Amino acid sequence: MRDMNWDDLKVFLALHRSGSIRGAAGQLGSSHSTVSRRLAAIEAQLGVRLFNRAADGLQPSAAADDIVDRAKRVEAEMLALERTVQGRDARLSGPVRVTMVPPLVQHLLMPDLVAFADAYPEIDLEIASTYDLADMSRHGADVAVRFQTAPEPFLFGRRAPHSAHAIFASPDYLSSKSLERSGDSARWIGWNVPDRFPGWTQITPLAHLPAHHMMPDPLAQMAAAEASLGIAELPCFLGDTNPRLVRVPGTQITGRYDCWVLTHPDLKTTERVRTCVRYLTEALHRHAPLLQGERPGMAEE
Repeated sequence: MRDMNWDDLKVFLALHRSGSIRGAAGQLGSSHSTVSRRLAAIEAQLGVRLFNRAADGLQPSAAADDIVDRAKRVEAEMLALERTVQGRDARLSGPVRVTMVPPLVQHLLMPDLVAFADAYPEIDLEIASTYDLADMSRHGADVAVRFQTAPEPFLFGRRAPHSAHAIFASPDYLSSKSLERSGDSARWIGWNVPDRFPGWTQITPLAHLPAHHMMPDPLAQMAAAEASLGIAELPCFLGDTNPRLVRVPGTQITGRYDCWVLTHPDLKTTERVRTCVRYLTEALHRHAPLLQGERPGMAEE
């Protein structure tokens, strides 16, 4: 029997965290069959069952519970070692994993990402367009652009301009609905709670209007508002640049959300990561009027 190696530990921890072979495969960027074979091989090597198979996934065995904390400590040391080595890399080449929410990728920063790729052709961008927060302590991303009040204190970051939100609707919807209390009053498009009068509407001048439906995605909200399903609270960089939407009369900015460009401290001296952080921060500052809702209806030049 040979000892567990680092690759075995990564498989074990992915299975323990996700509770399923499919989930672990997603975390590892592997296939279901490969992870299943790796688990069987690890258990055979150790001569012990690590997970009990159940209809709803994998249940850690007593043996797995005995070793998981030690495995996490080994993982932390190995990742720290890898970051230390990467932090000495002065080359402007190689991969940079960047994570940000889909609206930023699709409706604001794509031209800047193209310009970055043209300026640094030896750097390979890996863009994760997602609402999930990457675990940067475990190499979930090299760089993250986040709307977050207080990033994790261990991260190194640069503050970017805040993102303002406002209330938008299609002109057709506003011409056919009343903003007053009436039998044909306008409606909010709800986010993620089945509440007719959710708290986020109560700090607006339209608190008396009910919310209907649930769409916890800004891009879906925007599409629904375009189609005249209702009024929507959207980031200004989405609503103000959409020719099918206008700000609802009599309303103001509804919220301001801090924006950060973040990396792990061990990577801040890696030249390609540092260059990417600087480039994205500068790009966001160029877009500041649009992000902050100061130039309604006008895109960045």
